[in-house]
Amino acid sequence: MQEFVIRLHSVRDVQEFVSAATSQPYPVMVSDGKYTAKGESFMEMFCLALAGPLTVLADCDAEALKSLLEASERFLLK
Repeated sequence: MQEFVIRLHSVRDVQEFVSAATSQPYPVMVSDGKYTAKGESFMEMFCLALAGPLTVLADCDAEALKSLLEASERFLLK
C-alpha cells in the first residue's frame, strides 16, 4: 500500500483527481482522517472534509504509483 497527501480546493480539482484515480488499474482510496472514500467515485469524494489535507491510499507498488503521482502533482502537499 502506497500513500501520499493531497489538497483539493474546488469541484474541478475533485473531478480531475477522480479522473486520474479512475484511470489507474488498482484501487485508490482517499481519507480525511475520519472517513474513507473510493477515489474513483465523484459522489463519495464529497462525503469527505475537503477543507483539510487528504491521504491517498493506493493498493499498488511504488513503480505503479508513478502515473497517479504525475496526474495528481498539482494537488500534492509537499
